[in-house]
Amino acid sequence: MYDITIIGAGVAGMTAAIYARRANKKVLLLEKKTYGGQILETETIENFPSLPHIKGTELAQKIFTQVKEFNPDFKYESVENISKNDDNTFKITTDSNEYQAKSIIVATGTDYRKLGLPLEAELTGNGVSYCATCDGALFKDKAIAVFGGGNSALYSALYLSDIASKVYVIHRRDAFRGDAALVSKLEAKPNIEFIFNNVIDELKASDNKLSSLILKNTQTEEKSELEVSGLFIEIGRAPKNDFLNSLVELDNDGYIVADETGTTSTPGIFAAGDCRTKNLRQIITATSDGASAASSAIKYLS
Repeated sequence: MYDITIIGAGVAGMTAAIYARRANKKVLLLEKKTYGGQILETETIENFPSLPHIKGTELAQKIFTQVKEFNPDFKYESVENISKNDDNTFKITTDSNEYQAKSIIVATGTDYRKLGLPLEAELTGNGVSYCATCDGALFKDKAIAVFGGGNSALYSALYLSDIASKVYVIHRRDAFRGDAALVSKLEAKPNIEFIFNNVIDELKASDNKLSSLILKNTQTEEKSELEVSGLFIEIGRAPKNDFLNSLVELDNDGYIVADETGTTSTPGIFAAGDCRTKNLRQIITATSDGASAASSAIKYLS
């Protein structure tokens, strides 16, 4: 029986593990893929106090090294279900084992939103990608497209412009939602071209690889074809809370309803990081969430 089981080893989950172990609680940290979460996709982080211009992978490693010093149990397993026991403890079922816990902190973060187009799944890894820093090197000296209008899309386009021969940035509106300073950086890049008021209507493939995009103008509905070798989809993220199975209250978008203390509708279950309802999803707020949720769980156990 664990005092606190933490689901997700991103920034929020790892911070929660540090705080929980410092309180001498028996902690299990479960992670489906690898520690670090979304920051692994960030080439350079510029807004984390005291660590300017640090790579996302480097920051993840620093936090994980600190976590290991406090020695929680850490397992790479995917949580499939959580249920409540008669004594108000919880059973956590993973793809490999079952665990018992007195309290739970959910810090599962978010996953990429998809376009929902035919061939999207088949072409993922064959021209379609959701991570520029992960897959950008595959498109050296090739023409590619980025779809999206927020900071994530603009950062990806800026990163890819140093690799690809041509980067088209496609946005459904007539202006980007991202920071003006970032837009200015893109405008200064000779190999970046903006395509406004267009959406991707169809993906075309040749030899099982992406070959072109069919675009549809949002104002005229006129269609056009754009030949590219790669497409990076940057249209936001969605929470990964399906395994909760109505055990806690979710909002209409699937985020866990929780306040700044991480407290959810179910006593003993707390939420931290991007998976909960909040106004700002940043590394600095993820660390705050992890600390707050762990503090709340410790008080609950008392």
